[in-house]
Amino acid sequence: MTLNHRLAAIAEAHYGVFSLDEALRLGIPERTIRSRLSSGMYLRLYPGVYAVAGTPDSVRRRMVAAVRSFPTLTAVSHQSAAEVWGMTTRGLRSVEVTTTRWDRVHRRDIRVHESLDLLPIDVVELDGIPVTSPARTVVDLGASNRWIVEAALEQGIRRRLLTLEEVEAFVVRVARRGRRGVGVIRPLLKARRRWDVTTESPLEDEFRRLIEEWDLPRPRLQYEVRDGSGRFVCRADFAYPMQHVLIELDSEAHHLDRISFRRDRNKQNQAAVLGWTVLRYTWWDVAEAPARVCSEIRAALSSGADADPA
Repeated sequence: MTLNHRLAAIAEAHYGVFSLDEALRLGIPERTIRSRLSSGMYLRLYPGVYAVAGTPDSVRRRMVAAVRSFPTLTAVSHQSAAEVWGMTTRGLRSVEVTTTRWDRVHRRDIRVHESLDLLPIDVVELDGIPVTSPARTVVDLGASNRWIVEAALEQGIRRRLLTLEEVEAFVVRVARRGRRGVGVIRPLLKARRRWDVTTESPLEDEFRRLIEEWDLPRPRLQYEVRDGSGRFVCRADFAYPMQHVLIELDSEAHHLDRISFRRDRNKQNQAAVLGWTVLRYTWWDVAEAPARVCSEIRAALSSGADADPA
């Protein structure tokens, strides 16, 4: 394989991006790179960082280029890292990176965080992109608002990208007075330990948060309802078995098509025949009308307090 082919292979694995240092290490002289820049074969993205002409401009190409533009250990981080890991889909326009030493050179469309506690073990190459580990990413997000951090934590657990133990270990390692993110993640970890369950959607995360904030009794999650003979009838998102109350959360993504609509009503009817009260809520109900939701739940629990579970 020629030097040019080896450089092309590096670029192909990284969305068309390569650095001058990579070319020099292969033995390709800087004058050759300059010549190809002049001819339009390469594009200059940042000083010492180039892209092969014709490769699509994308967020991921910009991420790789941003990381390669720093001379020391650097990784895509914070909300950009959460997006790479699939823990959020916010469609950010700028790229966030963390580096161990920021040279204070301005780079367009890059938000830079300088951190002396960034270690090689905190950086993972995912799909050709150096990105902070899931555990570090969640803690770093503490610089954002609490909702973003909690949503990313739950999504990370749901997708098996991280465990509470991994996040807690990272917090212990970096905890110090004034370390951004630690103050936000600690109470979330504590609350998560109390539940010790994995929800199945962001809407369920939001409902669980409502339960905590409005001091409602803690329900059981993904509860299976069975009839008197033990035959499976349905599974509810949340349940208060002693009060015979089921709670179903209807997201637009999974409950508005015709088949799901019919299935949900059939499940509700079967539960009602067995004496269960079924409450249904949408994202709007949980986010915009929490007082009403909680009032209805309290009323249902009160009226069903003496019921025997099926």
